[in-house]
Amino acid sequence: MGRDNLEIRLKCDRLGKTVVTHQYMTYPWRLSGVFRLDAAEEQRAYLYITNTSPGLLAGDNLGLSLQLEAGASLYLTDQAATKVHPMPIAGTKATVDLNMAVEAGASLEFVPEPLILFADAALEQTTRIQLHEGAELFWSEIVLPGRLARGECYQFRHYFSRLEITTAVGELGFRDTIHLEGKHNLFKHSDLFASKPVLANLIIVQPHADLELLSKNLEDIEAANPDLVVASSVLPENKGLLVRALASKTLVIKKYIKYALNCVRYSGDRSSLPYIPK
Repeated sequence: MGRDNLEIRLKCDRLGKTVVTHQYMTYPWRLSGVFRLDAAEEQRAYLYITNTSPGLLAGDNLGLSLQLEAGASLYLTDQAATKVHPMPIAGTKATVDLNMAVEAGASLEFVPEPLILFADAALEQTTRIQLHEGAELFWSEIVLPGRLARGECYQFRHYFSRLEITTAVGELGFRDTIHLEGKHNLFKHSDLFASKPVLANLIIVQPHADLELLSKNLEDIEAANPDLVVASSVLPENKGLLVRALASKTLVIKKYIKYALNCVRYSGDRSSLPYIPK
């Protein structure tokens, strides 16, 4: 199959509000209109992506291109979890390519719904993010190793993810690669992965934030929630923060990501946070 594309470009209008200036889509992508869901930050645009197909099938090759012009602010998510269906024939897979550019002073919050890796699924995803000077990023993903409610866990073939963040002139800032085995995962029956099968990854780039304080706030919540394990690491040269989390349930992870996003929005001041997961 050929690549199915969704292209989005946003900028600030004369009132400082973020608006869509260009959108192009082919099946199965659909894009919502702009929502203003935060009365305190009316300049931020909220957009929802819809995949109108049943999910990702063998041979699917989807692409998303996003550009945030200087000063724009966007929260981007999708309307439902992405189902990666069985691909029992050896060598078959689905691929997703995400290309994002965040210009000077712009802010991107990318918070998609979970990826669900059905039995015999194989997915390879590549994410390239270009951050200009002063740009801010909150990027997250949730990976479910099967339809957990049905008792399906680590029966997929593999999940491979490459993420690369570069500067405006193409200098490498950060690269992360995840290769998650399913059926042949030697650790799938270990106490940690068996009790907490839901995985999440977060990348946070906040040029003016106290990353050590942010890291502490994001890890301290673990002590109050036995269903959650969190580890974070400040990136080289204080370029940002990498967070890994494991949980027993999807809802626990989703609440944690919301908590992390509030930590970022409120500059790590926990006394001002409107939401802390229990």
